[in-house]
Order: sequence, then C-alpha cells, then structure tokens
Amino acid sequence: MEHSKAPNTPLSSSDHAGRDPIEAIYALNIGDFVAESFISDELLSKITDRLGDNPGKLKAQLEELIHIYSIDKTLGVLGLEAQSGFLIYDSIASTLAQMFQVSACHLFQTATKDTGEQSLNLTGTSLALDKKQRWEIIIPAKSDNLLSDLQQGYETRIFPDLSKIPNWKPNEKLAQTQTQTQSLMATPLREGGKSMGLLIFETDQPSVFSDEMADLADIAAKVFVTGMRLQQLVAEAQERIGQPDHALSKLLNMRAQITESIADLGIHQQEFVEALSKAVDARQNFTKGHSKKVGELAKAIAEALELNEKTVDLTYLAGLLGSVGKVHIPQEIIRKKESLSPADWDHLRDHPNVGVSLLVKINFLSEVIPFLHSQNERWDGSGGPEKLKGRSIPLGSRILAVANAYYAMTQERPYRGEALSPKAALKTLQTEAGTKWDPLVVEALCKISVEDCS
Repeated sequence: MEHSKAPNTPLSSSDHAGRDPIEAIYALNIGDFVAESFISDELLSKITDRLGDNPGKLKAQLEELIHIYSIDKTLGVLGLEAQSGFLIYDSIASTLAQMFQVSACHLFQTATKDTGEQSLNLTGTSLALDKKQRWEIIIPAKSDNLLSDLQQGYETRIFPDLSKIPNWKPNEKLAQTQTQTQSLMATPLREGGKSMGLLIFETDQPSVFSDEMADLADIAAKVFVTGMRLQQLVAEAQERIGQPDHALSKLLNMRAQITESIADLGIHQQEFVEALSKAVDARQNFTKGHSKKVGELAKAIAEALELNEKTVDLTYLAGLLGSVGKVHIPQEIIRKKESLSPADWDHLRDHPNVGVSLLVKINFLSEVIPFLHSQNERWDGSGGPEKLKGRSIPLGSRILAVANAYYAMTQERPYRGEALSPKAALKTLQTEAGTKWDPLVVEALCKISVEDCS
C-alpha cells in the first residue's frame, strides 16, 4: 500500500499536525484492509489520543513482528538451535549455487574489529565445511587479494578467466585449488555506502556469466542485505521492549523502521522472482520469455475469474516461477531436437518438484508453493504427484496448468514440430476440459480470447 496523503484528510491542518493516518491503521490492526482515505480526521484524533495513552499496544505489535521475523523463531521452526544460524546462510548459498548452476557459491560478511580493521569472513557456503574450517577463512580488507578489492565495489563483476587476474589467490579450504576454479562472478553486499560483504559464484571451467545472471545476482544481494537489516532491527526491538521504560516515541520509531524494511524486502523479493524467471528463460533459447508470458496469461485468467487481488498476484508469481526447476535439467535435454525418450520426459515432468525444493529454501513464497507443486495434476485425477482430482487441486494450480498448456501448444518445440494456432489450441483445451483441465478455467481463457472460441 502506498503511503500517499489522501486529499480529503490534509495532514497539515493545525488540528492534526504530527498525526499520521498510517498510525491509525496500525492501531486498528487492519492495515491490510483499510486505505488511508478511509481514516477521517475525527477517527484519527480519537485513535492517536488513545494510542498515546497506551504504549503497551505498540509493544504488542512489535512483539508480533519479532515473532514473525526473528531468525531465532525461524531456526526454531526448523528444529535448530540459535547458534546454528550459519546453516541458514549455507542454505542460501546452496540455493543460489543451484539456481546459477555453478560449482560453488560463498557468502562473505564484513567484520570490524575493535581496532577498526575490517575483514571478509565466510559465513555461508554451498560446500560441506565444518565449523572450524569456516571460521578460519578470513580475508583482510586491505590485503592484495581480488576478493578484498571487490568488497569495495558497487556492482557485479565477472571474471571469465581467473588465470589472467594477477591478484587472484585461490583458497585451499574452499576447494578452489582442487577444483581449479576458472571463472568467477562477484556481487558486493552494500547498504548505502557501507560494505556488508560479498557474494561469490564460481565455476570450474572458463565461462562467461550472462547479463541476466548478473542482474539476478544484484537483486539477490539486495534481498540478502535487506533481510540482514530487518534481522538487526528485530533483534534491537526484542531488546528494547524488554526494558521497563519504553518511551512511545522510541517504540514508534522502531516499528516504523521494521515495517519499512519489511516493505523493502517484499519489493526486492518480487524483483528477485522476476529476475529469476528471466535468467531461467535466458538459458533456453527456444523458450525465452516463456515464464513472463505464462505468468501474464495466468494472471489474465485469474482476473477473468474475478478472483481477489492477492490471489491474482500469487497466480502471476506462480506463472513466473513455474519453470524454475528447469535450471536443473541438463542442457542436452532442453535443446534436444529429436523426440524425447521416456527418461527425458520423466526429467521434464519432475521439474516442478525441483522448483518446489528451491522455493522452500528461499522460504518467502510459501503461498505459491502449493500452486507449483500441483500444477501437473489433472482434473480427472490422472496426473501429478498426488493424483488430486477436481476442486481438490488448488485453483492456482488449475489456472497455471491451462496457461502452460495453451502457451506450450502455441509455441514451436524442437522435438514436436509446428505450433498450433491460438484458435486450434483453444479448441484442443475445450475438448479436453473436464478430463485434463478445469472447465471453468478453460471458459475463462475463452473470455480473454472470445474471437478464437466462437
């Protein structure tokens, strides 16, 4: 929700100077449902006065935010101890290594000693390192080392051939000497002008990372830095509300910072999803743009079904991410021109489950996961991993299945031949409605393309 001033409630009036309708929305605990324009001057006055007399309400709101966003709570849900926080970073590095299809991904964070001296410390890696090994990997910030130089940068850098970089110093503990790391992509982690660390992607062969991969790395860095900021704020709030003398102004400021970081994180996460879909499509020449088109078509179907705005948005994101698992499919299958073997088809049919495992690790799109997991289910119960039938299949999955099928039919494939016309594809879907596809979803698709369904 954009925090713009409603024209009918001028905040500059003398009666309500310093009062904010956003505060009133939070005080009512209905922020997801009420726009600022609905908060009248009179209601704003009453709520603000009551809130000022009861800082305990603000404390309760902060406690709820801590409960949702504290990393300790996240670790508890996973059955881990708080001191195992590095496993979260390892999971992030492993997920990114899978997405980027690289030999290894490392996450370094900037550490500052009491003397003011900075260093890069390894906090997450896709490699199987024990605690002792990881804590020993420290790169002084001012050393003659490529990574320490990159830490000071502001943009992603790509090095397709490290043998030509004089200050590249392989680290034996990171297996850079055993696997002979050949190429590298590095993305600085920064908050404003402050260095927070470095993301490293390595391959064991000379390679040029694509522009789409560099864009994805940039946004992944934004997501991580914003997440770190949120964790720091949550930890600070946890400490502050435990103190008996919590001033209202301090609590208001703390909540404002946390909610701003949550909003920023949501924006960057959606950017990450969009960049991920572009990067996956870029790996496959004949399906370039596939994810975006499927997402847009799924969104249009959801709108034609008059679903609520949140469900429409989730359906769009599911469409974007429907092919995420394809990053694991060998290129020889993706680009194969002859008919696919049964084993090849098994790889392709299984790719949504690979995508699900990636999303679980990312963990910010839990509501989209059921859509992806069940997108291969069929209306009559003949497909998919769970053999779900009819309306037991999530509606988002039914929409995604029809959008994917329509787009696949109307696109050329090396192993299938010429594409169907839009009209022929729709006729096929209509014929198969009630067996493969939800009839109402196919009908909604026809509403979008009325001229092709006559």
